[in-house]
Amino acid sequence: MRRFFVQNIFFLLLVNLIVKPVWIFGVDIRVQNLVGHEAYGQYQTLLNLSVIFQILLDFGLQQYNNRTVSRAPKIVKSLLPNMLVAKGFLSLIYLVVLSLVAFTLGYRGFALYLLLLLGVNQTLLSLLLFLRSNISALQHFKSDSVLSVIDRLFMILTCSLLLWIPAMRAQFTITWFVWAQLGAYLLTALIALRYCLRLADFRWKQLDVLKVWVIARQSFPYALLVFLMAIYTRTDVIFIERFHNAGAEEAGRFAAAARLLDVANNMSGVLFAGILLPLFGSMLARRQQVSGIVKLSANLLLPVAFTVAVVGFFFSTEIMQWLYHQVTDYDGQVLAALLFTFPGYCIGYIYATLLTANGSIRPLIFISLVAIFINLIGNAIFTPRFGAISAACIAVITQLVVSVMNIVVAGQLARLKIDFKWVLQFLLFIGLMVAASMLVQMLSWLLISKLIILAVIAFILMFVCRFISPKNIREFMNGQLKFGSNNS
Repeated sequence: MRRFFVQNIFFLLLVNLIVKPVWIFGVDIRVQNLVGHEAYGQYQTLLNLSVIFQILLDFGLQQYNNRTVSRAPKIVKSLLPNMLVAKGFLSLIYLVVLSLVAFTLGYRGFALYLLLLLGVNQTLLSLLLFLRSNISALQHFKSDSVLSVIDRLFMILTCSLLLWIPAMRAQFTITWFVWAQLGAYLLTALIALRYCLRLADFRWKQLDVLKVWVIARQSFPYALLVFLMAIYTRTDVIFIERFHNAGAEEAGRFAAAARLLDVANNMSGVLFAGILLPLFGSMLARRQQVSGIVKLSANLLLPVAFTVAVVGFFFSTEIMQWLYHQVTDYDGQVLAALLFTFPGYCIGYIYATLLTANGSIRPLIFISLVAIFINLIGNAIFTPRFGAISAACIAVITQLVVSVMNIVVAGQLARLKIDFKWVLQFLLFIGLMVAASMLVQMLSWLLISKLIILAVIAFILMFVCRFISPKNIREFMNGQLKFGSNNS
């Protein structure tokens, strides 16, 4: 593989580091501050509800398609037209079921209208992600990286006009925000579709309805897995909005903290998983050793995750006050707790992705069922009384259990040996970051200065703890970096 993996990871990170911070801090947070916690809390609750039922929208086609095409690239010509037809049928079923569920839960009027718009957005987003799964499976990672931010670029341009022109800003509502998302997803999906049509060079005569049914049946385990994961990662805010006394207001506070967790996930772990899935699939199909890629990914990703968690713990209230209006210590506590889920998510992006690439869906389904049991029972008991802070703590416990199970199962699959020296390196890194954060916290400097100092310290500690080394950098620059004994 040489430097192929690292090159594409860095390009993907660079593209996202340029665009997504502008989107989050220049647009998304500004929207919540403008419309208020209550309106944004209702939006976030409805958004999570629309995401949970993506099982009907995706039915596991994206992961099945990515794994299948990465193992046999030529199959994309016959697979793509059938997949597109399947996506069309599933989209109709999804919108009907989402409407019925919303009506059953008591949503009426504006809330129902907003949910249907979000349902259309999820339909377009699902199509976009499916199209990108073909591009990444064929290892056109740079094109996929550009497509991963085009929708955000459209949103930045549109919302900048709406938010910065005084006449429009005065009338801005959460509905405008949702409509802007719809337009951005639609334009990006059309660009991705055109790219795929040129890439695959297929003909619609290859359409086979029977094959569509076979594909749907084969992808069902992937669909079930996506559904189960959505339950234990998305229902917390619904519990808050439906059962806590403060309702949408409390949900808005949770959403404000969760946004920063989403930023961390979307700018690191999700990007890794998008490249690792087809890469693992290709390597496993060739019976190549994956331990080198696993260790390299962990060395790059987990120190970042632990840094975010530790720094978030010490500076959570200051960060929330810097970003939002009307912030209390309670908001900082919610953020501090939620950021401790980030290392768990990152472990999943490596080890659960390895299991997915291998087709080991049953263990992943079992792990998800355990997570659902912990998450739903915990939220049902504590969230109606304690609200966002209890939901955040339950999320930490859930991710901790899921992480341990993912590591154990993936380790058995790939015959990964327990390296106690490697574990001690991570413990040393965490301890040093805690000490550095405590010292920097004492400085009477601006928050941004403190965060920059801690980022530099974390980077230096990655060398000190030997997660990266000058030798690795030289090998990367010379195209000699290798990932395992069987990888060339």
